Amino acid sequence: MSNKIFKILFGLLVISAIAMLTYYRGIDPTPFNSDLFFWALLFGSIAALIDGSLGMAYGVTGTAFLLGYGISPVKAVAYIHIAEIFVSGSSGLNHWKIGNVDTKLFKKLLIPGIIGAILGALVITKVKIAYLSIVISIYLLFMGIFLIAKAYAKIKLQIKQKNSVVIPLAVTGGFVDGAGGGGWGPVVTTSLLGGKMLPKKVIGTVNASEFFINLASATTFVFLVKITDWEALAGLIIGGFLIAPYAAKATSRMSVKMILTVVGCLIIIISLRKIITLFL
Repeated sequence: MSNKIFKILFGLLVISAIAMLTYYRGIDPTPFNSDLFFWALLFGSIAALIDGSLGMAYGVTGTAFLLGYGISPVKAVAYIHIAEIFVSGSSGLNHWKIGNVDTKLFKKLLIPGIIGAILGALVITKVKIAYLSIVISIYLLFMGIFLIAKAYAKIKLQIKQKNSVVIPLAVTGGFVDGAGGGGWGPVVTTSLLGGKMLPKKVIGTVNASEFFINLASATTFVFLVKITDWEALAGLIIGGFLIAPYAAKATSRMSVKMILTVVGCLIIIISLRKIITLFL
């Protein structure tokens, strides 16, 4: 697939996503919540900065913030996937342009990942809110622990890129991402790193495929979830979209270990606070 065709496809998909957001569910005409907008703008920028330096953690960072702010789990996950269309699209297109995408691996990940993402989005909309808050908070807690562990331990699973292995991995990564608001990068990228393929190829391919995973999840949520906290969505999109192109340059002087530790601790604190609140 040439760069020109990919750009055209990317543009059409983004336009389709915006059209669905506009016509299918609509946005509630509630008063402007400037506090929520600016906090979302800040965390959207931070999440994009983290994702640009690590190739992962946009979803879990953003979801943790939204849950901590008091937004319902289903809407938090939905907003993250809609916002991440723009961030992952920008990142994936850049990786494609500089040759960091392996076409064979991309094709292996794409369809199974989309199927998993749709299934995850469907499951999360059917679970009772009380149970869902607990499940997602516990999931984010473990993701925070995982990020800190990754900072201080070399995790090399060295998974072979055979269809019998990659397809179940993509379905699992897509499902976890669709249901939890994040997880495609941590599950898939971490599993594939350490093999024969260059790390930049693995990260680039997984990031490029993530755009379509997010698009599948977001499209599913558009039909099932009504957007009410549009300030949060706008803040996440604007913050992420503005920072994403400069994230790699801005984080080049920062220690990856430090970023992973700080982000991991932040997610753990927010998740524990939410869990304690739910049980008290």
